[in-house]
Amino acid sequence: MRTKKIKGKHFILDIYGCDYHEIDSAPGLEKLMKDAADAAHMEILHVYMHKFEPHGVTGVVVLSTSHISVHTWPEYGYAAFDVFSCSNDAQTRLAVNHIVKNLQHTRKRISDVDRGYAELKTIQIPVYKDNTKKSINVLKKLAEIRSPFQNIQVLDLEGFGRTLLIDGITQVSVSDTHIYDEAITKYVPTDVAPEVLVLGGGDGFVARQILAMNPRAKVTIAELDPEVVYCARTYFDQAAVFEHPNVTLVIGDAMQFLAVSGEKNRVFDTIIVDLTDEPVGSGRARAKLHSFYEKLVGLAVPVLKEGGWMSSQAGVRKAKAPLVTTYEVLEPIFKSTFAETAEEQTLIPSFLEKNVFLHGRKGS
Repeated sequence: MRTKKIKGKHFILDIYGCDYHEIDSAPGLEKLMKDAADAAHMEILHVYMHKFEPHGVTGVVVLSTSHISVHTWPEYGYAAFDVFSCSNDAQTRLAVNHIVKNLQHTRKRISDVDRGYAELKTIQIPVYKDNTKKSINVLKKLAEIRSPFQNIQVLDLEGFGRTLLIDGITQVSVSDTHIYDEAITKYVPTDVAPEVLVLGGGDGFVARQILAMNPRAKVTIAELDPEVVYCARTYFDQAAVFEHPNVTLVIGDAMQFLAVSGEKNRVFDTIIVDLTDEPVGSGRARAKLHSFYEKLVGLAVPVLKEGGWMSSQAGVRKAKAPLVTTYEVLEPIFKSTFAETAEEQTLIPSFLEKNVFLHGRKGS
């Protein structure tokens, strides 16, 4: 749910019948605007004025709360002022009134515009097991970025703290990321220095968990969207992960990365699939989802070492019809592909339900 939050009034002043010399004076207009700011108790940051020849002045007083600007046509006795501030309405009007009172004129027209944005108060998190949504209070919106691939939000959520969502689906929350990370990295070797590939994982938390488990591990993150990495660095203090000497970040398509790795005969001890999970609701979408994971696993197996494990978050075990989950599509692919499979169901509170993690070991 969104509610309008006004962030100030923007006043537009058209003032006619002005004195030629008064509105052709840059020093005089500068004083007028600075005095208007002072009258409204507004902090002045910068002032810039320019005098045109043969006549006319343009100028701006930059405020900590926005600006007061002017542009004049002395030959027509006309002056155009803008007064915008995120101060309260009454305070901004003090600046407007000062200008009108202290500039000679015969006629004026004043209009105003509410400036602001839609404030996010709650967010609806999907609960796939029964195909409902639960309303969670948003304490603060830190960022919303529409990338070429998806809509990314960083929100401070009541009960969960700072949370990353993609297309409205929770990806990671500081309150319980350790539960997710421990579950998906369960089969990362700790007795050797493994090469680990994380498909997705641009938030950096899975890579951080791998390094905590095994500081000798070499981690490659193949993330499609650089904006996810930006949010991780900026809002989740993850810069150290991406700058770690054992971490390589590759921005690009996971499928393409797997294909190129196969062509170069590169192999990994462990492959972790940390992609956005969203159940689908039609036969055509199910076929598309099946085709995606069949191709993904097919490209991954050749670059997975013999005896190595592939792990994937697979969403809820069963969603309410007509939704079909990643688990329902991916579980039979794992069973038909790997010599050994394992799965565990784990409650991740910020996901609002239990999620399944699938694991498959390559072998004869």
